[in-house]
Amino acid sequence: MNADPPFTLRENAGQAVRTFRSGAVLLMPYADRPQAERNDEVRGRVIASAIMGPRMSEDYRSPLAPDGNDGLVVLVTGGGTGLGRAIAREYARTGARVAIAGRRPEPLEEVASELASAGAEILSVPGTDVREPDQVAALVDAVLDRFGRIDVLVNNAGGQFVATPEAISAKGWRAVHRLNVDAVWDLTRTVAERSMIPGGGGLVVFIGFSPRRGIPLMVHASAARAALENLAGGLAIEWSRHRIRAVCVATGAIDTDAFRAYGDDFVEEATRTAPLGRIASPEEVASVIAFLSTSGGAYITGTTIVVDGGNDAWGLGFPPPQPA
Repeated sequence: MNADPPFTLRENAGQAVRTFRSGAVLLMPYADRPQAERNDEVRGRVIASAIMGPRMSEDYRSPLAPDGNDGLVVLVTGGGTGLGRAIAREYARTGARVAIAGRRPEPLEEVASELASAGAEILSVPGTDVREPDQVAALVDAVLDRFGRIDVLVNNAGGQFVATPEAISAKGWRAVHRLNVDAVWDLTRTVAERSMIPGGGGLVVFIGFSPRRGIPLMVHASAARAALENLAGGLAIEWSRHRIRAVCVATGAIDTDAFRAYGDDFVEEATRTAPLGRIASPEEVASVIAFLSTSGGAYITGTTIVVDGGNDAWGLGFPPPQPA
């Protein structure tokens, strides 16, 4: 076989599941698939193609103007790695003054050094656990002391673990919701109360999940992220009188170290079930978020923007578990 196959192949419940580049799916009994597909070498090429997928060019260029966010003060939680790092870079590149927070000093300082070297005004607040109210207050103090206000809050910090629903303990459920819902609300309320409401406006961004109808092995996390979608809608209405906008950005799989830590099988499945045939780059999602605070995004509020390669429209693209 000289060319990459036009589809990806996997086995599920005794069926061969072909996902074509167009997003179409064809099922047939696995034993009835063509002889060529039974060849381990060929099947390995198909699966390797699924894992890698078509990638964005390494010379990805932002679509935003260099002064698109000029002068804004932006606070990004979880700003030292993955999506948070990409968001911080995009805001700095478009003229914003950026504060990044997180628990681990090393990645935050690396990002801060990089952005400062490029001429950005940057504040790093390491050792910040947004689950702790006193640390939330200290974080907001630090940003206000340095920049005087907060125009944009990006609630990027979050986390979860993979588990079947019956294996999620009450403690595990509370841990995920404490980080992804309770901590997000505490920081959002504090920033609004201390800066955005008295300052006459701002933008709050929440990070949701796609597919939005539920994700296997992630029911605790999906439920938490669904709460953020509803929170964005409610705050957009309640705080419109203060000129505060609230938007949720629901993402599909993003190519970060944290996502790849779930393992090759998880990455492979995410790649296969995305209609565009790949997972997102952090920069793609970051540019959408940074757009929201430009003049072009000024009329967007109270909604969820889905950046997922078609996942929400398609669902999960494979059969559900069969009854025992």
